[in-house]
Amino acid sequence: MADQKELDRMNRVAEYINRYYEFEDAVDINKQNKEYLKTYIHDPDYVEKNFDMKSKVLRGVCIAFGAGVVAFGAALLFSNLIIAAAIGGAVLLIGIIASVMIYKAKLKSAQQEQIEVNNGIKEQIQVCESRTKQMEKQRDDYKKGLEKRLDFITPDYIGSIETLKGYLVNGEADTCEDAVALLEQNMLMKKMSDLMTKSSRKPLDMDFNQQKEKFGDPLALIKKKKKK
Repeated sequence: MADQKELDRMNRVAEYINRYYEFEDAVDINKQNKEYLKTYIHDPDYVEKNFDMKSKVLRGVCIAFGAGVVAFGAALLFSNLIIAAAIGGAVLLIGIIASVMIYKAKLKSAQQEQIEVNNGIKEQIQVCESRTKQMEKQRDDYKKGLEKRLDFITPDYIGSIETLKGYLVNGEADTCEDAVALLEQNMLMKKMSDLMTKSSRKPLDMDFNQQKEKFGDPLALIKKKKKK
């Protein structure tokens, strides 16, 4: 193992680099939030499909038919068959028309509500995009500032800091500079120059339910604004 002085140098640089990754994680999470918000945006066809107009109207027709039968039976007690049939038919027809009109109105209301939701979600997405740009600038500015703090590597090597630290801990390198030289040698031998542009961090989870738990329900914000 390398001496403590070199380990302290490596740990100090690792702290600076971990701070950079905090900025990058914040950017990634904000981008995930944007994708999560998009799942709440739907077009009128989607609303109509989920509203299931045919099933609701059919159910309304069944109710109207039942009401017509009841009306027919009641009218038959006090009048002749023709009048009872007319009353029963009228109740059935009115029930069907009323059912269609009611559910059409509800569908229109649901589509209008979805439009309001879409507008509210788009506003939240715009805020999210603005925040992402700001975070990206903070991240990039911090990365530029790293050049003054990284005394033995350039910002291009920040994704390999744990590998470099491992060289010191395992005794494969005596100094931080030796660790960097060893890394470059191994990269050249393995023809893995693209490793310098890739992050060694695990991708953040994009599970929808976890995102909902993390970011909350964006519809609540829309409803709150609507009440105001």
